[in-house]
Amino acid sequence: MPEIEDIAFKISAAFEDNYFIIPKRNAFNAVFDKYLSLSDPTASMEPYEAIVQLGYRFRTEFDEMVKQLKELALI
Repeated sequence: MPEIEDIAFKISAAFEDNYFIIPKRNAFNAVFDKYLSLSDPTASMEPYEAIVQLGYRFRTEFDEMVKQLKELALI
């Protein structure tokens, strides 16, 4: 599904672009902690890889994460 990769790229790029804005970085980290622990419990992957895996293995949670990031105006 190219859609998952496209969304994952947009999220990763937004995370990198806002990394030095502490409140946004903290918001991303809170969302990532909640959702990416499903696809990467050891936190050893790059965010893009973990987001893609989340999309393929846990689509409902992936969609929830995207919705939450949009509601927080992070993407």
